[in-house]
Amino acid sequence: MNTKILIAISVGLLGLVFVTFSQPPSPVKPSVETPNNQSKIITNVDIFDGEKWLIQHDIAFKNGFIEAVGIDLDLEITPANIISGTGLYLIPGLIDAHTHAWDNALEQAVAFGVTTELDMFTNNAFAITQRKQRAHHDKNIQQADLFSAGTLVTAPEGHGTEYGFPIPTISNASQATDFVSARIAEGSDYIKIVFDVDADGKRMSSIDVATLSAVIDAAHQQDKLAVVHIANLKSAQAAVTAGADGLVHGFFDHDQGIIELSKNMQQRFIIPTLSILASMAGVDTTTELINDFEGNERDISAVKGNLIGLRSANANIKIFEQAINNIGLLAKSGVTILAGTDAPNPGTAHGISLHGELALLVKAGLTPDQALMAATSNVAKTFNLSQRGFIKVGMKADLVLLNKDPRINIRHTRAINTVYKNGFAITASNESASNKVLNQATLLGDFEHDLASSLTTSWQISTDQMFQGNSKANISQHDGVITIIGSVGDKFSYPWAGIYLPFAPDQKTAFDISKLTTLEFRAMASAGKYKLMLFAASRPMRPIEVSF
Repeated sequence: MNTKILIAISVGLLGLVFVTFSQPPSPVKPSVETPNNQSKIITNVDIFDGEKWLIQHDIAFKNGFIEAVGIDLDLEITPANIISGTGLYLIPGLIDAHTHAWDNALEQAVAFGVTTELDMFTNNAFAITQRKQRAHHDKNIQQADLFSAGTLVTAPEGHGTEYGFPIPTISNASQATDFVSARIAEGSDYIKIVFDVDADGKRMSSIDVATLSAVIDAAHQQDKLAVVHIANLKSAQAAVTAGADGLVHGFFDHDQGIIELSKNMQQRFIIPTLSILASMAGVDTTTELINDFEGNERDISAVKGNLIGLRSANANIKIFEQAINNIGLLAKSGVTILAGTDAPNPGTAHGISLHGELALLVKAGLTPDQALMAATSNVAKTFNLSQRGFIKVGMKADLVLLNKDPRINIRHTRAINTVYKNGFAITASNESASNKVLNQATLLGDFEHDLASSLTTSWQISTDQMFQGNSKANISQHDGVITIIGSVGDKFSYPWAGIYLPFAPDQKTAFDISKLTTLEFRAMASAGKYKLMLFAASRPMRPIEVSF
């Protein structure tokens, strides 16, 4: 371990912030209790029903469900509930087939037309709370619904164990039945499995093929889909051979084995998550996405920062194009393609990134209608999501009204007019209006008496122990100086030890510091690598970083 000593005097003008953990899940906002018991109707609108287009049709919905679809519907509707759809386009509420949800993720998602998310691993307490929300079909919940794998299936020290909360792991095939039964007892809607056939010698361990097969069998015996997280073609082949229903993630490598894979994947599916593969390759696919939404006057301030991702001047365009081509080949071979983003990993954000994913699927060779099916009806059919993914009588009134025709250009899904969840229009958030403004030079602290700052908060220790790492740090104050003595360990993938300053006691209140441009501080330290990190509400997963 590397021991580092940092002695600092802060005379900051902005704010030194080192916050490297997400907040605990927020309580679910109470539903508006007034039932949606008055019929609404959208008239003369072109409708994509999940499979085909219905030209200049009417659609009526009530109590959260679609009650009629047809031409010139003869219904008694209050004039205030009649919405003209002339020149507009209606599609089912979108379904993101691969996310990781917590905190306000579902509120962000629905603002961009994603009315259902399929979570592939989150804190189980959050998943349990959100499953209850799915039953509120006629309530104005103002958020997407969640289906979740809950706790994923992984080996000790495998992928999924590094995120700061303990999870059960599986070591061998004999544990499979009990392990899967425990996940189902917790409420898992399907079983997510992490597998890497070449894990030996890598940073993360993996279950072996025998355990993979046993877990898949156990899931099927208990009527659950088994989806397998893979990162390369060889692992994909092994997972399909073991009986996986579907694969999570595309892959960069390519050889003739993909032809055999495509043959073996008939009646199975893949969720390519091309958005995150682009970010991993350093390829910018989000500037266009940002420009389109801003051009359509959609407020994306809450998610814009996270879309920057891992862009690089040395982007590996070649391997990303190979990943695109792989999905195109699988699609042409008849493999079911489902749209998923892996939000909110770097370069992605809930809701908005699904529109980018649709464009990438079209780039891979899908038609705009096929891309829409990948985010609506095909997900609903594959995961048996009843009453979702279609615009038909009896289906949920989860709808997205568009100003432009997505048949002409799939990017037109970004021209959102109105999102309806349970038949209620989604309203814009006013959270930004309550931001506190910091618009003049501010001394954050002189450390003459204690660790308190001028913001009524105090400097605190931050280490990777919150992610089960073994880094350490201690902080002390004397004579206008704070001293941090720490050691950086080796049990977390991205180890750190340091200090942070929250701007507000609840660590959630945002400060507008846009008028300030300079941060000054003095530091003396032993040789090593240090970073100043400033976390913004608009980019919670990837802070502004300055090395020194």
